[in-house]
Amino acid sequence: MKTNRFSRRSVMLWAASLSGLLPAYAQFPNYFAPGGGDRAGKWDGYVVLGGASPQGLNYQDIDVSGLDTSVSIDTHVQGGVGVGYNLNQFWNVNFEMVFGAPDFHVTAPGLPGTRSDTVYQGNGKLNLDWNILPSRVTPLVSAGIGFVTLTVNDPYQSVECYPDYWWGYVCYESTQTEAAFTWNVGGGLRVDITNRVFLKAVAGVEWWLLSQTENLPYSIFGNLSVGMSFR
Repeated sequence: MKTNRFSRRSVMLWAASLSGLLPAYAQFPNYFAPGGGDRAGKWDGYVVLGGASPQGLNYQDIDVSGLDTSVSIDTHVQGGVGVGYNLNQFWNVNFEMVFGAPDFHVTAPGLPGTRSDTVYQGNGKLNLDWNILPSRVTPLVSAGIGFVTLTVNDPYQSVECYPDYWWGYVCYESTQTEAAFTWNVGGGLRVDITNRVFLKAVAGVEWWLLSQTENLPYSIFGNLSVGMSFR
């Protein structure tokens, strides 16, 4: 009987100890703490390499001509640079610029064939990343706003040439550029390899608010960033 009494008392003591420890371990991270952690207060500088797959664009009444066109942009490689600041261990605000030069293809009812050319695309994004875990390896969620510029050779203008002292005649084509507001969401993974070197992989969707389009165009993207953190 003494042994049973001792066993019950031991179990009760263990249960009381665990109940006191559980609240400490069950707490969620303080995502809005002003500092703390290896990343807090550091700047990030990085290069970006990735790809994008813009979906179809449908234009209505181009230049008040009554002509409707469908435009497809090829899946392409893009690259650029970015800079960010770690507000604390969990939140990072960043801005990045990426560029690409994919081919595009235009078809229109009543016009023979398909016109193809190159579009020079630039994207700027101001994003807020949420690093979900305080550890060196953490999943992340990202969202933000930005802009896209699409520059193409003007089909209504001829090639212009001018004399150059060194190169003889230099020729160029006139261009047309459209800029639009964008917004994006994505998710991925951040790995702080050391206190200075990190990798970040993000995939997501970016919507383009282009004028004269019948639909709301969007682009699926995936980027890998390699960078350094510093104070």
